[in-house]
Amino acid sequence: MNDLIESVENISKEVQHSSFGNRLKILVPVDKISEVARVVNNYGFDHIESVCGTDYPETENIEVTYFIGSLKDKFRNNVVILGSRVSRDNPTLPSLINIWPGSNFHEREQWEMLGVKFEGHPRLERLLLPDDWDDIPPLRKDFNIKKWGLIERDASQMILEKPVQHYISQTSSPSKEDFEKVRNPKSIQTFQSALSNPEVDVLGKSLFDIVQKDDKTLAISFGIQHPGSGHLRLVLGLDGDIVKEVEPDIGYVHRGEEKMCEYKNYLQNIPHLERPAIHDSAGVLFPYILAAEELLDLTDKIPERAQYLRIIMAEFNRILSHQYWLGIQGIFTGHSTMFMWAMGDRELIMDAAQQLGGARVTFSYFVPGGVRNDSPPGFEEYVRKVCDKFEKRLDQYKKMYFENPIFLTRTKDVGTLSNQDAISLGAVGPTLRASNVKSDIRKDESYSLYDTLDFDIPIHKEGDSYARCLVSYLEMYESLKIIRQSIDKLKPGPLRVAARGRLRGKEGEAYARTEAAHGSMSYYMVSDGKDKPYRVRINTPSFRNLLPIIKKILPGHKVADVPVIHWSLNYWAVEADR
Repeated sequence: MNDLIESVENISKEVQHSSFGNRLKILVPVDKISEVARVVNNYGFDHIESVCGTDYPETENIEVTYFIGSLKDKFRNNVVILGSRVSRDNPTLPSLINIWPGSNFHEREQWEMLGVKFEGHPRLERLLLPDDWDDIPPLRKDFNIKKWGLIERDASQMILEKPVQHYISQTSSPSKEDFEKVRNPKSIQTFQSALSNPEVDVLGKSLFDIVQKDDKTLAISFGIQHPGSGHLRLVLGLDGDIVKEVEPDIGYVHRGEEKMCEYKNYLQNIPHLERPAIHDSAGVLFPYILAAEELLDLTDKIPERAQYLRIIMAEFNRILSHQYWLGIQGIFTGHSTMFMWAMGDRELIMDAAQQLGGARVTFSYFVPGGVRNDSPPGFEEYVRKVCDKFEKRLDQYKKMYFENPIFLTRTKDVGTLSNQDAISLGAVGPTLRASNVKSDIRKDESYSLYDTLDFDIPIHKEGDSYARCLVSYLEMYESLKIIRQSIDKLKPGPLRVAARGRLRGKEGEAYARTEAAHGSMSYYMVSDGKDKPYRVRINTPSFRNLLPIIKKILPGHKVADVPVIHWSLNYWAVEADR
């Protein structure tokens, strides 16, 4: 990509560029970033993946970077990281949503998490944090989550004989008043006081105003309240029963995963990073392990047996995730038999994954350098039998559900996403492939030993809810194919690279991508040479799929279509909120 670098250098002589792996990082002055972004987009990098801010208090700046992939064949294994450094006191740079529309919600997240202002952005408002958040942006380095521990223990009269001491500077120690704001937030007080006042909209008036375009439009809250899949609110503007406008309201299960990574070492981060998508725990953990291994200089040392065991576990999780999704879609389309079959049949795969990982939900099976333990005796033959039985069950789904006239009526030509919109909005996974884009990180930028296996990438051109459902269904057949081949290729050998003492990453950065169950999953990791990562940016497929796409495809449909369209995007709220 030397000609791209040359074109960028012609715009500004202050350009800094570097490469690590298949990543080209370009840093440009703030006043040139829009011009350079157009050049990068025209060159073929058309698929927004993430936006990340990294705080550097020592140099008094924040580095803001855009991660841009490509769906052009010659660039599919490359990523351009385009960014600028802005002052911490006034972090401002132009919004790039006119070039990559899918960056809309990524920029909003960096605004609230790091305080970066994107000039020209149509709506910089809270996305994940509470509306009444009045502390500093939480991903700034001087925001310390440990500061709440002492005051919380004091308030609850908890006495620890040997407490873990987190040395917090006096300036960042909270007061009891601070703690009371957490225990009794202002938003709750406002809500309680407003309940008796009919003139106050305590359920999100600003969002209602956005979707209520005229007097004919009725604004309502439509969403899911579930402790497992997480909470989601769609604020709908309705004309009769037709959706005219929609605003997604997420963040009810925000977990602060990225901030937690700064306090734990490379091994301690493993269990909590599986939590955003427990039914695809291996899928969401895989790219973290690959990025960590790059910083730990372990990438080329992973034993072959460990790599195939990783693939087997990842594909188990893909099936578990797809089966969970399929069962819930059965409920949303009024087909309870599909729910019962999917939830029952996924137990076959759950039992096989339990034999390998030792647990039934989250496995913490991947570790830097390999896997945690070996497969038990007789595992290979057992898995072959499970695959044969599960495939027969999949065959029965076709006539019972996917050819069912009710299901066809509910999903065909409903929620159509065009090929161009799927690309420009940054769609991934089955959502992207159902819009006639043959893209899968397992093929585009093969990792582990996927390039030694023969499997297909199901795609459909219709882009509607039916196509998205069918792609996910067909992917389970391909996962079985991958598992069988991996079992055949398993040879005796070591499981991981021997490591002693604390793992310390080399100074530098890494960006790893994998194909999780919901789509492309990536981690950007910065190391300052210590045993804990300096910055971890988690980019999940659910965040990329629902937010920009639901606003595009939902208007014009009936209220009854909302659950079907929403769940066809395979959105997992906890994964999006992180």
